[in-house]
Order: sequence, then C-alpha cells, then structure tokens
Amino acid sequence: MGHLRIVGIGGGTGLPALLAGLANRPGISLSAIVSVADNGGSSGRLRDGFGMPAVGDLRNCLVALSHRESALADLFQHRFSAGGCLEGHSLGNLIVAALYQRTGSMAQALEMTSQMLRVEGNALAATEVAPTLCAVLRDGRIIRGESQVSEAGGAIERIWLEPESPPASRGVLEAIQSADVIAFAPGSLYTSLLPNFLVDGVTDAIRESDATRIMICNIATQVGETDGFSAAEHLRTVRAHLGDTVIHHCIVNSPPPRSAEFSLAPGVQFVRYDPRSIAALGAIPVAAKLLAPPRADGKIRHDSEKLGSLVVRIAASSREAAALRPESFASFTGAPAMCLAQPAVA
Repeated sequence: MGHLRIVGIGGGTGLPALLAGLANRPGISLSAIVSVADNGGSSGRLRDGFGMPAVGDLRNCLVALSHRESALADLFQHRFSAGGCLEGHSLGNLIVAALYQRTGSMAQALEMTSQMLRVEGNALAATEVAPTLCAVLRDGRIIRGESQVSEAGGAIERIWLEPESPPASRGVLEAIQSADVIAFAPGSLYTSLLPNFLVDGVTDAIRESDATRIMICNIATQVGETDGFSAAEHLRTVRAHLGDTVIHHCIVNSPPPRSAEFSLAPGVQFVRYDPRSIAALGAIPVAAKLLAPPRADGKIRHDSEKLGSLVVRIAASSREAAALRPESFASFTGAPAMCLAQPAVA
C-alpha cells in the first residue's frame, strides 16, 4: 500500500478514538487537527486563567498517539478528585498549561509534550487563539460558549467563532494540503467537528486537497445538537460547511445494536442508517459493525481498532482507483454506486 499520511479532524472523545485505532500502524503518518473552543471543566478554567486555547481534547489526542505502554501517558489522564483548586484538573492539562505559560506558544507546548510522551504523529490546535463558539438557535436565541451551546436545548441554526475566522496554527494547513486521507472524526457535530471549519483557511485547504475524504458518522444522536438526526442529516450538515462534493465516503455503524444492551439517556437514539439518502448527497455509504462493547459508564463508543482498520481499507482501495471492492456495490436509479455489503473488519 505504501506510506499513508492521514489527518484526523475533530475533538471531544471521537477524534482520540479514531487516532487510537490508527496509531502505531506501520506505514502511516498521523496528524490530528483539534478544536480548541471548549470552555467547560478543567480546560475552561485554564483557558480563563491563562488566556490559552482549550487543552483537554489536545491532551486526549496526545495520549491516543503515544506509545501504548506509556506509564506517563496514563498519568497524564489522572484527574484530581480533591485538593482545592486542583480538583477537577487532569495532570496532563496542567503540564500543557505550564509549558504554554513558559513558551507563550501552544504549538511549542504541544511539541514539548509530544517529546515527553514519545508521540508518533502530531496533535495540532486548530488555532492558537482562544475562540468563543457562538450559535443562533432556530427559536432566535443567541448562545455563547461551547458548553452553553450544548446545554441550550434547542435546534441549532448556525454557529460562528468570536473572533471570527481566527488564524490557523502553524502546520495545520500544511498537514491538510499534504494528506492522503482526511478523516472527519465522530463526536459532537456542532461543538467538536464544525468549529475546525471556521478557522481561517481550513475549509479552503480541505476543498482543494487531493486526499480521500472520509466522514465517520456518530453512532448515536446527541441531545441539544443532533436530536433525531439520521446519518444523511449529519452528512448534510457537514456539506453545508465544506461543499457538495467534498465528502467521498460516509462511514456508518450498521446494523444498529439492540437498545437493551445499552442504557441510552433520555432523548438519545441510535443514528438511522439511510444509504439511499447518503448516496443522493454524493458520498459512498460504508456500513460496518463498529460499536465497542458496552461500557460500565453506559457511554457509546466506536471500536478504535475496527474503525482504524476500516479507514485504512478505504484509503488502500482509493489508491487502487476504486472506492471499495466491486462486489460491494449496488446501483440505484439516479444514485451513485453504494456500498451495502459490510466490509470485513478484524
């Protein structure tokens, strides 16, 4: 297959899950472009105290890219459960904040942290600015702050950043331009993925890229962001920012799991897989069983290894001038070829 340069874009818990499934694979260079608009929890407190971009999602991506047996990476995830002003902070956030204060640069702080963790790849803040995510809801309310947007409890009409179109961090546009694959990670659609597209130059770089562009749809809807969304509605929302022909493949978990195996929060439902609608939007739907086993905390996650394997499979097939194996396609009148067979994922 040769060497692959893969760029993952997103934030939250979805991007680290994708990176963990791709990290430490031979022949792959990884870069993560991470949203830094979070204003809640430890990240929000450090952001307010130091005027720095949010570090929590960056920390999780660095850990996902680190050596699997790294004791230091595990320690980075330690969250203080007491200790006054330390309570709620993760050790990794504090270390990155200290390096940021010493260097005055998030890029330098991340480079130094990467050396400490023996990271294989790059975790890049989308911007060095500490932006505020804002949204107008369909009922006319204007909400400011990432956490507040998620908790507002209304359908989102539009989002933007303040300051508007902040400059991209060093290396971000270059990573996109040189990528063989751009993977849009699962996670909070409006508050983790889309804010990256609002950074100056990112959308244009994605549109102009020759990379295979893959969107990984969420397994379940998110209350306050994607209530009732099907897979096609997730794709349609991304297309509204990037353009009609940007996404080549849309990965969806299918068949849906039995709800009895998971304790879904009120209002949450498994995302409906609608392959005809996805194909009508110009993307090839790719269905596979990607759900991780049920967790003690009840949270729904992608299986990192299966997801990483599938992304690599699509990349390899694209290099051979075919999206997926010919026998995996079925044609429908007025719709592009569609992948309905489930790819074999180890």
